[in-house]
Amino acid sequence: MKRFIYILTLVLAVACTHDNTTGLTGDILAIEGWIESDANPMVFVTSAVMAKQEKQNVSDLTQHLLLNTTVSVTTGGRTYNLYPKLSDDYALGIYFTSDRVVGKVGETYELDVRWRGIEAHASTTILPCGQLDSIVVERSADVDTLYVIKVHIAPEPERRYYRFFSKDIGRDSIFAPSYMGIYDSGLVRPEEMTFVDRGVQRPFSVPQYYYRYGDSAVIKLASIDSAAYEFWSKYEESQTFSGVALLPYSSNMPGNIDGALGYWFGYGVTTYSISIR
Repeated sequence: MKRFIYILTLVLAVACTHDNTTGLTGDILAIEGWIESDANPMVFVTSAVMAKQEKQNVSDLTQHLLLNTTVSVTTGGRTYNLYPKLSDDYALGIYFTSDRVVGKVGETYELDVRWRGIEAHASTTILPCGQLDSIVVERSADVDTLYVIKVHIAPEPERRYYRFFSKDIGRDSIFAPSYMGIYDSGLVRPEEMTFVDRGVQRPFSVPQYYYRYGDSAVIKLASIDSAAYEFWSKYEESQTFSGVALLPYSSNMPGNIDGALGYWFGYGVTTYSISIR
C-alpha cells in the first residue's frame, strides 16, 4: 500500500506566503528532503499546489511531480548529483537520492535544486544521536486490551529537540511520524516519561494511538534542530485543528529552504525494536 508524503498535503496545499519565497511569481518549488545518519538522502520535488474549496485527491499531485530537475548535495567540499529513484512506499513514487552520499553525525549537507530558472538552497547538519535509557509497555488506561509505549530519553547537558517515528513490523515498510511525537528537553521534567504513539501513515486520519498484544514495532528517535522542531510542531498543530470545523487550519508549514517551500532536515537517529508480549 502506498504511503502519503506529509508535506504534499500540508506545505503544498496553500498559496505561497512563506518568507523564503518572497519575490517568486508563477511556478513555485515545493521540496521535502532529509538525510539521516548512516543513510542516503531522500528528496521529493514538486510544484506547489493551490488550496481549493472543493475536495482534492492526493493522487492528483502526481501531475506536479518534477523529474526534469537538477538536485545536488554538497558535503565535505564535494558535490554529488542526486538521481530519481522509484519507490512503492510513497504516493508520488519517485524521489531523488544517491548511494554515494551517506549521512554522518556532525557533517553539514548543502541541498541545491534547480528548475525552470528557479534555484532553491538549504543547509542542515546531522546532530548527535539521542538515547533512550528506559522503555515501558503498559496497558492503556482507556482500553485494557490495548497497550501504550512509554520511554525516557537519556538527559543531555544542553537543550535538545527530538522527533519520534515508528513502524509496525510486518505491516509497514517505512517509518511514519508518531502522533504528537515531538520532544523539547527544555519543556519537560528530567524524570518525565514520554508516550510514543503509533505512526500516522495518512495525514488527518483518525490516529491509532495504541498497540495490541502480539504487535512488534520499531521506534526511531531522531535528533533534530530548532528549524525541524518548529516545522513538526506546526505539523502537529495542523493535525489537531484540521478536524475542528469552527477552527479551520490553512497555512504553509515553516521551512528552511531559500527560494522554495519545504524543508531539508538532518536527523541523527537511533532505533529500538519492541514486542508487546
